[in-house]
Amino acid sequence: DGQTLNWSQIPLVAWKANAAEIPLIRRVKPLQDAINLMESAFENGMLEDPRNTILVVTNYDGTDLGELRRNLATYGAVKVRSDSSGPGGDVKTLNVELNAENYKTILSLFKQALIENARGYDAKDDRLSGNPNQMNIQSMYSDIDLDANATETEFQASFEQLLWFVNAHLANSRVGNFDGTPVKITFNRNILINQSDIIQQCKDSVGLVSDRTILAHHPFVDDVDQELAELKQQKQEDMQMYDGGTFPQHDNNGQEEMQK
Repeated sequence: DGQTLNWSQIPLVAWKANAAEIPLIRRVKPLQDAINLMESAFENGMLEDPRNTILVVTNYDGTDLGELRRNLATYGAVKVRSDSSGPGGDVKTLNVELNAENYKTILSLFKQALIENARGYDAKDDRLSGNPNQMNIQSMYSDIDLDANATETEFQASFEQLLWFVNAHLANSRVGNFDGTPVKITFNRNILINQSDIIQQCKDSVGLVSDRTILAHHPFVDDVDQELAELKQQKQEDMQMYDGGTFPQHDNNGQEEMQK
């Protein structure tokens, strides 16, 4: 129509990870930098030239330490002086041993702090060893759930703002007025489970809760409605077989036959 339309608010929707608007990199970057620094220092220590050690030189036959280092780097040897006026010349080394266990301990602390600050999941957690029960698995995912809850809360608010712009566009385009139309936004989450525990709990719940609720929590069921329909059909087929009086029988020769 040539009619000019405008938004009543700035068309900008913020998607926040949390209410404080602190990105994940702010929580993990210092720790990751420290891990990289420790690994680099350990590698440098392991690759250090054996000649780059502390030298204790007695009666060096030269002028200064610079010359000593140059001769050592060039020839791999050092010249000392020995006469009757004093003790004989000698060269000794002081080796600083690299303790790998110290690096391992510090790296382990940094990595554990990194997982906790990121509210992540540690696949090498001791609670996963053997056959972990469902409580151990849920406790391992507790930090992720807390982080996901905060993100979901912020995203729900962002979706509400986004839907306002969608409804405004549909109204301006004369498609229709959808203000007040209920919209449900679902955030799916995946988590490891101990299937044996869940199946046993489903069996123990028979008669206490509805079949729909049990099937909704069964690890083998993806579509509850489809599973209920298949169970209903299976029961009807079983009833038809028994109502017809058809049962498997055996004759005198041991052959199976159908008898009414």
